[in-house]
Amino acid sequence: MKSAVKLTILSAVCLLSLHDASAQLRPITAARPLPQAVVYEDDEEQEDTLQGLSFGLNLGSYFANAETANIYNGSGPFAEDVNAAAGVRWYSIPERIGIDGPFAMSNDIREIQNFYNTQTYTFPYDYAPTNMRYNPAMYVGLNIKWNFNRYAALLMNLNACRLKAVGQFTMQLPPTSQTAQNNVGPTLLSVAGEEQRFNLNLGYRQGWMMGDYSNFFVQVGGSMLGTKWMRNYVLVADRQFDLITSGFVAGQTPMSAVPNTGVGFGAFVETGVEFWVGKYSFDIGLGFSREKVIINTYEQNVTNKWLQATFNI
Repeated sequence: MKSAVKLTILSAVCLLSLHDASAQLRPITAARPLPQAVVYEDDEEQEDTLQGLSFGLNLGSYFANAETANIYNGSGPFAEDVNAAAGVRWYSIPERIGIDGPFAMSNDIREIQNFYNTQTYTFPYDYAPTNMRYNPAMYVGLNIKWNFNRYAALLMNLNACRLKAVGQFTMQLPPTSQTAQNNVGPTLLSVAGEEQRFNLNLGYRQGWMMGDYSNFFVQVGGSMLGTKWMRNYVLVADRQFDLITSGFVAGQTPMSAVPNTGVGFGAFVETGVEFWVGKYSFDIGLGFSREKVIINTYEQNVTNKWLQATFNI
């Protein structure tokens, strides 16, 4: 009987000891920190930081369509006066410097005759070039964007450039002249034209993510092109002779016309890659525009293109 009582008391003591031990372990387990979840920034919040107005500088090369360059080939003339009040016209080469030209200036003719040591020179019927081309020109301007997010924006580009069209025309000198004595036949001389252009583009830009810091983009819209002719001249006898001038009047200095600007409209498309560094961006794009070029009374729809880099802030 006593043994049974002792066994019961011993069992109760063991159970109490186990209960106390488990109670002491619980706070340690509860105090152990739980793993923290990694928090990532919301992509939409990142895009929201790119909303608003941004400004950029455009710098690149402009490649004008050659179709309008032949207006400077010296075949003229325009039927209308460039400046009727001042008597300024856009002459052809034979009219301007030909011996029998109705608007030739006698002192210019003598200078050409003396330089080439000849009393006569002529122009063949196909003297004017038909393959005049513009030299590539530096393209500089301002880029303004209203960004909806990283990928979409409304934009305005205003760029300007100065163009030069060049070619060679033919003047026939007699074999006894100083220039042609070792090379009987026609002499090739230079003819050139200069103009200024400004291009205003308004449109929409859409991009697609290429990586964390780059987008592929396409932008399209309307285009306005202003063309201002500056000069048209030939290089003969180591001298420039302007084809846009007033007629010869004894005792008076020839007058030049004040250039005017013709404005035409069309559309453009540009595609390229944009790179991001924080809130700043840099992109490289190739663009095409189809618009009307107006030079004096001449009008022609042509496609021009450009390659440019833009730095946005």
